[in-house]
Amino acid sequence: MLLLFAVVQAPRPVSSGGVTAEGAPAIMNLGSYESLAEFRLVDGWAPRFQGAQDPDQAEAWPFEGGFGTPWEPASPYLADQGLALNGPGGHSEVVLWRGLDWQHYRFDAPLCSARLDPAKGNRLLVTLQMGPSRFETRLLEVPEGRTLWSAQSGPWSRFSWDGREALVGFFESPEGRGEARLLLSALSCDAEPGDPTLAAWDEPGLPGPPKGLATRAEALSEDGRDLPGMRVQIPWHVGDRLWLPRGNRLWHGGPQGWTAWGLEGGHWQRLVVGAGYLNAHPPEAMTLVEPAPEGGMIRLTSPPAKAEWTEVASTVPPWPAWDPAWAWRGGGAFDAWDQRWNEVALPPERQRKSLFESYRSDWRSALGLRVSVKGWLPRGPEVALREPLGVAWIWVGDRVLLVRLVEVERVRMLRKLLR
Repeated sequence: MLLLFAVVQAPRPVSSGGVTAEGAPAIMNLGSYESLAEFRLVDGWAPRFQGAQDPDQAEAWPFEGGFGTPWEPASPYLADQGLALNGPGGHSEVVLWRGLDWQHYRFDAPLCSARLDPAKGNRLLVTLQMGPSRFETRLLEVPEGRTLWSAQSGPWSRFSWDGREALVGFFESPEGRGEARLLLSALSCDAEPGDPTLAAWDEPGLPGPPKGLATRAEALSEDGRDLPGMRVQIPWHVGDRLWLPRGNRLWHGGPQGWTAWGLEGGHWQRLVVGAGYLNAHPPEAMTLVEPAPEGGMIRLTSPPAKAEWTEVASTVPPWPAWDPAWAWRGGGAFDAWDQRWNEVALPPERQRKSLFESYRSDWRSALGLRVSVKGWLPRGPEVALREPLGVAWIWVGDRVLLVRLVEVERVRMLRKLLR
């Protein structure tokens, strides 16, 4: 009888009548997660984007996303605050958990992208598909829901890493067989767009614009002339990439070389151009690989805000291939799926698998209730960790839960590193 009593009471601490120690290691508590919020989905609605494709995104981004950093492609799971949902009939909505209640922002068009600004979380940037090859980006005030501005765009939009500007754009159709041209516009997150400007490509000492590139508003398409904000048209090639680390800094790199742009007096101006292969180590640095004068290749890094290059020692291991999932700190890199480069201090990630197993029974229950669940989630619940925020989103099929992560050392470290 005493043995039976001990077995039944064992999981509870002594203070609650059990027989276990008060301070059980956190890793032993995995599998017991506090639920912070729950959103029940109407059948046919799901945290899925439609037609999302950043211009420099070659492959589909995992729906659950990574850490939720602003340099990653958009995820339907918005920080620790909400969800972006698409439903039947071209309807969509963003739901945010605020004040112990769900707040709804509804749209009569499918969502291609949704982001909360990384600085304060008081701006919601959404891109909607308004028709075949027609997209619109809107900046909304949170929680009021007031639209601050809207602009035609491509099927994407993104914030600068500091949350000061939003970057939108679309491809201008070249005449004949000319190279692709991407028209970009930076729009303030705190003010209405003023008179639109267009980069002139006339900086002293730098090469002129490529042939056929628009440097006057009259040379833009009708849609281009209607695009508000501080605009710049750039040539675009396969393999090109864009980064907006600050509200006034834009980096463009690819096989043809690289350019650092600065926002000066309401106009985009080229600061530096160069050869070599440009990449980023967000949030710490931009990187460059270029030929060395004596042969071979050298690696360099620069602060994101200015092109001041420092050579990297040859003893540093080769960098991994670029992937927006990587976050870089102190000479090492890691991602939300526990890939690592030159990183040994960060404890291993163990909660994703634990959450998957903990909510697998809920997924099985939903599977028996709705045929659609098998199509959405064929292998089990979807787990979207937001470790720097100490939470995770779990989609089990008929509902999405926001749960608190166990406060292990990895979560504490990521909170310091990425917030």
